[in-house]
Amino acid sequence: MEPQRAAAPPTLPPTDPTHPAAGLRAPHLWCPVAPACHPDEKEVTERTVTWMRRFGYITTPAEEVMAREARFGELGALTYPHGGLEGAVLAAQLMVWLFLQDDRFCERAPAQGRIEELAEHILWSQRVLHSRRETPTVPEPYLEALVDLRGRLARMAADPEQVERVADGFNRYLGAVAAEAIYRAKGIAPDLGQYLRLRESTILMRGVCFVIIELADDCYLPGPVWARRDVRLCEQAAARAIAYTHDVLSGIRELYWPGHINLITVLAGHFNCSLAEALDRAVGMCEEQMKRFDRLAKPLAEEGDARLARYVRGLGAWIRGNLDWSMSCGRYHLASPRPPGELPSLFGG
Repeated sequence: MEPQRAAAPPTLPPTDPTHPAAGLRAPHLWCPVAPACHPDEKEVTERTVTWMRRFGYITTPAEEVMAREARFGELGALTYPHGGLEGAVLAAQLMVWLFLQDDRFCERAPAQGRIEELAEHILWSQRVLHSRRETPTVPEPYLEALVDLRGRLARMAADPEQVERVADGFNRYLGAVAAEAIYRAKGIAPDLGQYLRLRESTILMRGVCFVIIELADDCYLPGPVWARRDVRLCEQAAARAIAYTHDVLSGIRELYWPGHINLITVLAGHFNCSLAEALDRAVGMCEEQMKRFDRLAKPLAEEGDARLARYVRGLGAWIRGNLDWSMSCGRYHLASPRPPGELPSLFGG
């Protein structure tokens, strides 16, 4: 497949021309995967907006405008362009839950000195994920939304093993979120090796988002296939490409947030270099994983297992869909980036 570069995002005007990040601009990123979008994108969007109303994410016309501008439905349609509508809808709604709980609990609560709120959120989320009851009683709407997502995922699963994969993936994610909160509360940064290990879990790909590829495109991978080393390495490259894409594009605005940790700041500290050089290094790491994925995916797609071929196609769609959405959505290109404790709206955070 011919290498492609995504369109450049809107420029990010600096709030302070003397800030070390003031001259940085989001780069074009190389990607080996062609863009694709689910044919029912509009329905994905409308069902996602309806779901957000149901669980209290949208309570006013102004919030609905912001929700639509966040384009969560488009993200689901871009990252799950193949297969059934229900998979893309579930994915879009899961992304709402992940983004907005990250804003509220993982970023905003620690930034405002309410770290115990994050701890309570983690424990309740684990309780929902591992509950034997389909609809456990929970104390607030974010958790009600998670109950709904887990129940629908379990009903769509081809095998209970997929539900366990998701629960385990969420556990890894929540543990890494807690570790990040500790670093922030202590005012210290992880070293490069620690950060990269954290990122393997906080990106939430193999154990959660990639499992939904199996549901959406009817390509359940039995345990022996899912656990194969070549499959795991291909998934790892895809997950890293997605994580580093996020760090490059979101990282520029985060440089304006005192004490925030991302790949750019960690690389600058590790190599004792400028933010501009660190950004270049981060871009290089991202594109290296893009190339690694392309190299590892081809033999898997061609070995004759139709389910595995669809799964690998789905991994590529996630890489490209995430890149295209990130380049065009407003979430990562705010005109006036502010720390998470000061954000006026969860939709813009």
